[in-house]
Amino acid sequence: MIFRYGIVGVLLFLGMLSFKGTVCAQESYGKIKCICIDAGHGGKDPGCVGKVSYEKNITLKVALKVGKLIREKHPDVKVVYTRDKDVFIELGERGKIANKHKADLFMSLHVNAVPNNKSVSGIETYVLGLHKTEANLKVAMKENEVIKYEDDYSVKYSGFDPSRAESYIIFSMMQNLYLGNSLRIAGFVQDELISATHNADRSVRQAGYLVLKDVAMPAILIEMGFISNPEEERFLNTADGQNKIARSVAKAFTAYKEELERNSAVLVDHSDETEQEEGEKVGTPERTDGLFYAVQIASASSKIKDAGELGYSGRVSELKTADRYRYYTGKTDSYEEVLQNLERIRKKVKDCFVIAVYNGKLIKIGEAKILEKKLK
Repeated sequence: MIFRYGIVGVLLFLGMLSFKGTVCAQESYGKIKCICIDAGHGGKDPGCVGKVSYEKNITLKVALKVGKLIREKHPDVKVVYTRDKDVFIELGERGKIANKHKADLFMSLHVNAVPNNKSVSGIETYVLGLHKTEANLKVAMKENEVIKYEDDYSVKYSGFDPSRAESYIIFSMMQNLYLGNSLRIAGFVQDELISATHNADRSVRQAGYLVLKDVAMPAILIEMGFISNPEEERFLNTADGQNKIARSVAKAFTAYKEELERNSAVLVDHSDETEQEEGEKVGTPERTDGLFYAVQIASASSKIKDAGELGYSGRVSELKTADRYRYYTGKTDSYEEVLQNLERIRKKVKDCFVIAVYNGKLIKIGEAKILEKKLK
């Protein structure tokens, strides 16, 4: 799987200080309060057509099962569907529904197909991005074809033609502010689906899906199997198969939610602490005023005093959060530079990721990049 391990898992959340050097009660920053589940296709758009079934019916059944499981496990989470019956919803409206409800996560469920090829099988999970291979482009083209069911689609989508490769250049110019968390939930979903179904692992991928383009939150698109493969079509249409898929997606959601909320943190200002000699200890104090980026390399429930425990020999600074001590390095005021630092540091620390801090508060990378431009 391409992004399952060592990805830039950007878990960035806002924090607040009640006063200098003291942690206030942890607020709801980083909490998942709402999820939007999108059953692909519907109504006059059947989606992929198998020998005995339509994609639109499979996606709806699984979407409702996923939502039910999430509600049962997490009664505090609001579940929103783009459709809960067999109706046609325009592609551009699906993201608007998620945005309207201020969802914290968007999942779009689909079924794949390869015309005239019954042997291709497996599960893929996609995040928004520029296609890396011709195969990824073809899958995105197929899913984006749904806009042709809409009146005046060329006007609504600013001349976008899903069948022309050159239309997809727009995705190379887009800055997806939620890529890190999208990759994180995609990894959880892919892992759980493969573990439960034992179907072929076709990995986490990037491609230009219109349904993911305008959602203001982490978003993924799941291709649950190939309806063109007789064995997978049978599996996708059984209650057992649908239940396995739904339980896997719901379990992945729980893992993502727990990790995100566990890492939601409030910073402590260490700017008035005594400077330590580099290399003598970990937890070197840093000034937290202004804007800076850094690479988090570790966290622990108790303070780490021995730098050897981190597996990193360079300068390391400490952020004491509400429930953990977090350790970072590679501090810089440039986003481009922190990405370079990330690649360098990742050679030594596999699961490191980028954080952004402004005046002692963790902020989202997207906000930091906008702020960086204003401060120049």
